[in-house]
Amino acid sequence: MSSVDLGSKYTAEWKTRPEAATLTAEVIRPDGTAGTAAIDQVRGTATITADMAGRWRISWGSDAGIVYTDIFDVWPEDPRFLISIDDALTALGASRANDEYIDDLRLYIAAATPVIEDITGPVIARTVTGNFSAGQSLIVLPGATSHVVSVFVDGQEFTTWSEEHGILFAGPQQSRTLFPGTTVTVTWQEGFPVVPANIRLAARELVRHWVQIGKQYAGGSGVRVDPTDEVFTPSGFAVPRRVVELCAPNTQIGGFA
Repeated sequence: MSSVDLGSKYTAEWKTRPEAATLTAEVIRPDGTAGTAAIDQVRGTATITADMAGRWRISWGSDAGIVYTDIFDVWPEDPRFLISIDDALTALGASRANDEYIDDLRLYIAAATPVIEDITGPVIARTVTGNFSAGQSLIVLPGATSHVVSVFVDGQEFTTWSEEHGILFAGPQQSRTLFPGTTVTVTWQEGFPVVPANIRLAARELVRHWVQIGKQYAGGSGVRVDPTDEVFTPSGFAVPRRVVELCAPNTQIGGFA
């Protein structure tokens, strides 16, 4: 299983366990605290309630003196999917798929978000807080779709700011008023309330591309990738040229190679 949903029951299995051994299991939650597991000695499984997002570790032991360690990942409450599973299945031309395939497909969908946002800037709406140095007349916020919610200077609310296109001014845009104090704390919203259609199509194309060169090619489908059709995002991700073309209306960083 690629990942586990928050709040679900996860069943871990020690597939190479010694026969007829009595098993134990130590479960470590993402914050380092101990978790609990219900062990089935016959099946060699441990059922765990995934009540925290992040990476979990399970350390098996046995009365035979053999140990075995494994991990599993629990999705956050919002895995930040740019497209739905149905969108991805449609892009792949698959009307139906088994549970294992869909579970793996979710990992591809989640991985597409940071790659697409490397091209476009923030897409999925969220609220962000950041600290900036004072003593300047303007602050450029990440993401052209930013909307400022609040401004504090050294912990005190600052009310004379103005903002346009993700640029925060200490006063009216025409003035040279400087932000006072030492630290300016800004809370802003970034991303789109509705994901633009061209970005959804770009994410579908990227997921389709990954699945075809990964799962389908590994299965002998004969899919080949033309290296001349790939370009690189600012952080160095190789993506099909078609993905960049679809993102073009929202591209915020140039310099694709």
